[in-house]
Amino acid sequence: MASPRLARSVIAVALSASSAFALTSASAVTPTPSASPTPSPTATATASPETLARFTARVHQAMKGTTAAHVDYEIQVDGVGTIARSPTRLSAPASNEKLLTSLTLLNLVGPTYRYATTVSGTANLGSDGTLDGDLVLTGSGDPTLTRRDLGAIAHSLANVGLSHVTGRLIVDDTRYSHTTIAPGWKRDFVPEESGTVDAFTVNNNDWRSGTAFDADPTRANAGLWRTALRRAGITVAGPTVVGRSPSTLVPLWTHQSRPLSAIVEMTLNESINFYAEMMLREAGYQRSGHGSLATGTAAVRAEAAALHIPIGTVNDGSGLSYADRQSPSTFTALLDELPTQPKAYQTIFDGMPRSCTPPGTLENRLCGRFHGLVRAKTGTLDRISSLSGYTITDGERGVVFSFLLSGIRNVYTANARIDATLRALINTTA
Repeated sequence: MASPRLARSVIAVALSASSAFALTSASAVTPTPSASPTPSPTATATASPETLARFTARVHQAMKGTTAAHVDYEIQVDGVGTIARSPTRLSAPASNEKLLTSLTLLNLVGPTYRYATTVSGTANLGSDGTLDGDLVLTGSGDPTLTRRDLGAIAHSLANVGLSHVTGRLIVDDTRYSHTTIAPGWKRDFVPEESGTVDAFTVNNNDWRSGTAFDADPTRANAGLWRTALRRAGITVAGPTVVGRSPSTLVPLWTHQSRPLSAIVEMTLNESINFYAEMMLREAGYQRSGHGSLATGTAAVRAEAAALHIPIGTVNDGSGLSYADRQSPSTFTALLDELPTQPKAYQTIFDGMPRSCTPPGTLENRLCGRFHGLVRAKTGTLDRISSLSGYTITDGERGVVFSFLLSGIRNVYTANARIDATLRALINTTA
């Protein structure tokens, strides 16, 4: 495991830069993972036991009145020590789970990875624009694919000369299993909180409603694809078939998504459950050759074990599951390790919401002088609130923290006490 001081020193420099330059842009103020910044003498100095006691008293005072049955946290202050309450107790982490999912997929494929949706033929395209065979679209699990993208793909095929297909229209969605609802999910989470997971998704798989569509949206999405082809002037004589593509194919066109770094940043900043669930399946695919709930969660557990991150129960990628179980120590260990992970650090740091900064989930929290001084992943379910991330004190000491509160009677009160604690830490010059 990485040295906790390394994480806190790196983040202290990053957040100091953020404050100094008024957070003009994430890329402009965040250090590269390979950098070895030297923290200020104040930040590296070892504080006295009395200083740790003062920090601890401030935290305990600020956390009073959370309305939570369980108030668990771990706070590491560079050069001071650790302030904790039940840091290894397991509880539902809500959307903090997205940090584990993001780290896993980024370390498997890297931030420049792009999902590639391919269109192929079972024969060569004739000089007259006729494909004497089947037209095959192979889904890649791109969570960002839209109707507009389908239209652009169809027009690109028309531009390379395709006008008529004598055979079938095949859509291959076999990259992932169709199981979306995880243990611990409410039945109405699909589609209210996440669209159905599928290797060929369109418009987040929430463009249509109904039990049949939610169970398997591929055929309806294939209908959108056929319509896009028709509007581009391409006719397909045969029926639509959903299933595995033939073994021999002639590539015609490839549509690439935005880089994974951009998708992860949106997932974390806006807490997009559907993207996280799709990313979990892709992690499973990359590790085992097939994407499913089981292979995805296995990939997360394997990554945590490799990085010596203490992990509890993983049931999904988004944290919607009330049966997920993590501890504050899970996330402080992850955040401590993160600066040593060159494939993941920059993207996750940039993607975590910033205090009082739209459009992220912290846009209405920690405003005023605390604007931009906190980068953290939020998490909210019924009676659950979590927040894990980084900040810096006025004394330029880096702070890594994780709060997991459960059994909450009033989430606004709970969040207010977490924010009060962070303000108390930031306001410290020691």
